[in-house]
Amino acid sequence: MVKVRLKRQEFDVALVKRNLSQRRLAIKLGMSRAYLSQIVTGKRQPSAFMRERLLDFFKGYSFDDLFAIEENGQQTND
Repeated sequence: MVKVRLKRQEFDVALVKRNLSQRRLAIKLGMSRAYLSQIVTGKRQPSAFMRERLLDFFKGYSFDDLFAIEENGQQTND
């Protein structure tokens, strides 16, 4: 099974560069803080729509910068 997960360290750097908290980002993206927290901690996978929203918000970051693809528990990109 293929899973897409948020790269926590890169995501945290992107937040710091924009002087944002997860709560403020959730508000800006129109999502609940709980849902964003679940994505950040890896409890949920971001939907294709949410991945697109995050990439639109964090201009200058590529998919590979913010997300990792895992297949059968093994990461396939850095």
